[in-house]
Amino acid sequence: MRHLRRTATTAAAAAVALAVTGLTGCGAPGYTYAADSSDQAYFKVPAGWLQVSPAALANAQSSLLGQSAAGPTGGRLAWSRAYDPAADPSATDLLAGSKTPVVYASVQNLRDSLRAELSFNFMRDLLLPVTSGARQEASAEGEKLTGFSLVSSTTITGSDGVHGINELFEYDVGGQPDAFDQTVLTNGATTKLYLLLVQCFQSCFVAHAAQIRTVVDSFTVRGS
Repeated sequence: MRHLRRTATTAAAAAVALAVTGLTGCGAPGYTYAADSSDQAYFKVPAGWLQVSPAALANAQSSLLGQSAAGPTGGRLAWSRAYDPAADPSATDLLAGSKTPVVYASVQNLRDSLRAELSFNFMRDLLLPVTSGARQEASAEGEKLTGFSLVSSTTITGSDGVHGINELFEYDVGGQPDAFDQTVLTNGATTKLYLLLVQCFQSCFVAHAAQIRTVVDSFTVRGS
């Protein structure tokens, strides 16, 4: 945990400075850009990290995000991408523990019924219970979630009304500490939800800290 906390300090600082004001260094050597131009969301990954096939990603979204507001229950997914440096990239490692970094990003058209609920805490608990209230509720409902540790928590305010959170936290997955770097943003009109998640086991997170920091730092959302 000490190693993760040291590397996370820099990673979280980079997340605070998410490039919500514009995309810089397009086409930088060694990186591949993923872009949803219509919804003005961008990020980059190391060129060696492979994209998960759309069909495999759709299956993973259905099985892993079905009960989450980040899935269909929260509104129509307008765009999504997943990347993994593994030789056979798979989105099934998302939220399930991975020996290699898994990057997942999505843009969602929010349901009208959720727009009034979209507080910072709602964003923090989007995928897993992070706030104390959500963790207590999950425990009361019998959820077997162990090893929680909050490394950093940041509120983000950008240009054009873009705002949201970055949370770096851990849960035990398969008996090992698993690190989650989660950024959730919305536009000024609160009609869109932008998600970037980078996740892998703690040892993997430490080993790939510089690359993960680059991915998170490159996440760009322009309000619309």
